[in-house]
Amino acid sequence: MMKINNPKKLIDRWWMYEIPILVFTFILSVISTLHPEQVVAIESQSDFIADRTGISTPTALNLARGIAKTPQSAQDYFQEAMRRYRNKDRVGAIAYFDRAIQLQPDFVDAYNNRGIVKGAIGDKLGAIADYTSAINLNPKFFAAYANRGFARLSDGDRVGAMSDLQTADAIQPNDPQLSIGKGMILAQTGDKQGAIANYNRAIKLQPNSPDAYYNRGLAKLDLGDKAGAIADYNTVIKIKPTYANAYYGRGKVKGSIGNYQGAIADYDRAISLKPDLFNAYYNRATAKKEIGDRSGAIADYNRIIAANPKEAIAFFNRAVVFAETGERTNAISDYTIAISLNPQLVEAYNNRGIIHFMVGDRQAAIADYTEAIKIKPSYAVAYLNRGISFASSREYDKAILDYDRGIAIAPNNPELYFNRGLVQSQRQNYSQAIADYDTVIRLDPSHALAYSSRGLLHAEQQATPAATKDLKMAAKLFQSQKNIAAYESVLRKLATIK
Repeated sequence: MMKINNPKKLIDRWWMYEIPILVFTFILSVISTLHPEQVVAIESQSDFIADRTGISTPTALNLARGIAKTPQSAQDYFQEAMRRYRNKDRVGAIAYFDRAIQLQPDFVDAYNNRGIVKGAIGDKLGAIADYTSAINLNPKFFAAYANRGFARLSDGDRVGAMSDLQTADAIQPNDPQLSIGKGMILAQTGDKQGAIANYNRAIKLQPNSPDAYYNRGLAKLDLGDKAGAIADYNTVIKIKPTYANAYYGRGKVKGSIGNYQGAIADYDRAISLKPDLFNAYYNRATAKKEIGDRSGAIADYNRIIAANPKEAIAFFNRAVVFAETGERTNAISDYTIAISLNPQLVEAYNNRGIIHFMVGDRQAAIADYTEAIKIKPSYAVAYLNRGISFASSREYDKAILDYDRGIAIAPNNPELYFNRGLVQSQRQNYSQAIADYDTVIRLDPSHALAYSSRGLLHAEQQATPAATKDLKMAAKLFQSQKNIAAYESVLRKLATIK
């Protein structure tokens, strides 16, 4: 059964003197099975819904009953907009805020709150425009600066976001949400220590802030402090047991240290709390694959694809699992869909090329590797795999050329030298083959096949001491790698040259 990992060599063996000699190695360059994730800001939106003009918001009783009369004044429309927002009628809320602003064009709270609702429905630019209108009417409006800062951060404008959050901090110092926001900006720009300092400040200001602990956990994880990250996620969960992202983050850490069952349990909890947390599905699929539950991994990718049929990476990752289970037709189909959704996904061309090669369609394989190289000329793995395809059809000059190109790009990749050594051996260029095996062993001292291949060449040249030394090392490595068939084959060869 084929196993694909990142990266994993798939071996097609050629037998010489009963010793497995690797003629063609395959590198499956699998991109991360994690969804490309963005910085998670906070569990709840930073809604600074404020009554700066003294308007009272509806009570719980009013929310249940609705307003007692048809709204007439700007304040009436504002209150009805607030009621609709809290009842999750966002379209209705915007309509009533619109009317409040028509009746009172300088109604700063209406602009601010309409901006919040627009942000909630994904209209980031509309939200920013409303916050800007509120600021123009009241240049000291803390909530509008804070909300615009978070909106700009969500839209990728880190410079504008930091400016707004700093202005808000000058107006109303010591707000923990502002420290969280500034920490997020610093984290996104690579200053993890600066981010942690801001999260520490937020925690000092509000010791039970789950958002501050959560984001500090993210920064600690980025710095490699896995124990610190788990401690922060544990604190978040203790403060707020329904905080889905904390379970997700803790699951990531557990997965990174090999605790896949624990990771799956955390992803399960995260998904139960937040069914649209698709990163959790991606990571749960990865953890399931690691424990051998490939059907469970496919089920998770199926859920992602059902929710978003244009998610190229989900098709790509599902193809990886299909390939591992030997379902090559399904794998090719999924790689093809991934390519149609993202024509620049070079890894999909590479992996589809590998499957084409394995089913005997070398021309299709070469076409895929060539396309990958066209998109990304620095993609050394594609040169390696195309070289393997050429070598398999005895087009040795083309194979050597591809290996040379790959080595120029990735001079520390031992597989390029190893495969070039195999071709040089086939061409009876033994000294050049041995030189390549020497390089493989220097780069990867645990490369058992390089020792066995070099040992065989030494044996062919009657260099018995060198052959014996290499084959003994190959046997030791094969045994430690639990490759018993290769280990026993080497022992048999050793017996013939003593």
